[in-house]
Amino acid sequence: MSLLDKGNFVIIGLFLLIISSCEQDENIINVNVEGVTKTSYVEFNITTSEILIDSLRTDDSNFILVGDYEDPLFGALAAKAYFELQYDSGAVIADTLSLDSVVFILKIEDQLMEGASARFNMDVHAMRDSLFAQAVYLANKELPVAKNLQSVTNNVNNTDSLFVFSGADFSNYLFKQMLDLDVSEQYSYRSELAFVPAAENEALLSFDMTSEETKILIYSRDPNDSLFITKFRFNNVHFTQLDRDKSDSDLAGLSNLDSLQFSDDFSVINPMQGLFTVLDFSEVIQFLDNKDNIILNSVELDVGLTAASTDPIKSVNFYTFNEQGGINGNTFASLDLVIQGNLDYVETFNRAASDFLLSEESFISGAGVFSPVTSEVSELSYNTTITLSLEDRYLRNTFLEDSNLEKMVMIAEDRLTLNQSFVERGSVTVKIYYTEAN
Repeated sequence: MSLLDKGNFVIIGLFLLIISSCEQDENIINVNVEGVTKTSYVEFNITTSEILIDSLRTDDSNFILVGDYEDPLFGALAAKAYFELQYDSGAVIADTLSLDSVVFILKIEDQLMEGASARFNMDVHAMRDSLFAQAVYLANKELPVAKNLQSVTNNVNNTDSLFVFSGADFSNYLFKQMLDLDVSEQYSYRSELAFVPAAENEALLSFDMTSEETKILIYSRDPNDSLFITKFRFNNVHFTQLDRDKSDSDLAGLSNLDSLQFSDDFSVINPMQGLFTVLDFSEVIQFLDNKDNIILNSVELDVGLTAASTDPIKSVNFYTFNEQGGINGNTFASLDLVIQGNLDYVETFNRAASDFLLSEESFISGAGVFSPVTSEVSELSYNTTITLSLEDRYLRNTFLEDSNLEKMVMIAEDRLTLNQSFVERGSVTVKIYYTEAN
């Protein structure tokens, strides 16, 4: 299929993207390249289906989810959040200070609720175990919690941007913890907590843990009644545990990695329910198998959405489908280590190229920089160029017998988004411009 040598995967970019600006005439673009007779065009309609993957990573998102929601199509959902807070700035708590109050301020990113307002009930728990920065936390992982430090009951509106609460029990707990520490220990203070939905809760909220508005403030006073503020922040050690109950839905009895076709008109990408769209590339691969000495000049993947996608997922990645594990994707956890020089670049690049479609920049930007294809929604479609990634994958399939090529799974880049997309059946196409040598 390709003029490339067996092992030179990274130099694919030197041979590809010979895209011409000439006019297309009857599916043939004439180009002035020595040894090339014509550039041709072919288009494939991609078959779609859905797959249930009930547990993906939730520790690499900026958000946590807390609450309950009953989805009319896909069933009930409950979310618990585990997180770590640490000292940020402000007054050191000394025994000369007395507690005034402790205030939680959480930036609301999104919400699911039946109407314009709802009751939001949750409990704040201490945790029995610590969270670890190097661990991988999945959506089905539940950690044991210790005593309930504070029960919270608030009304929330679907237009609210902040969730603010205080409580005497948690205030006393945190203030006493700080009083028991010396100055240096307060600067390095960390504490693991959990948000757990409580009885009669009516909403599911998404909180942005990286927002400057998200914080905990301790207000304390000295004997002169001067007010002091100590600020805590939520660091990047956090994850969400999701409990999905489909027993009262049309998806009752569905198990992890089960394939399905929920509707004749659309397939689904709904991270909260663990539903993702599978793209079948088998016809594309068969076409490449039957061609000799061609170069892929341009390959474009277009995924159309139905009008029902009123709040579609903003951006998606494309993972390799794996019959045993659903998707491959462990390399995502290693990208930062590669950039830092702590892992072998070539080895990790090759693994990443098998795990998911790599961006065009991954092949042409130079060593040490690679990333997955990220396709952002625009006018109810995801459109992305996959020229170099498809060429690279075909070479791996041809020379290394890496057969993870025929199916890809569309995964939301943020796996804790509350948005969902409905992929219109028959709307997914792969458009290939290619040149054939004499």
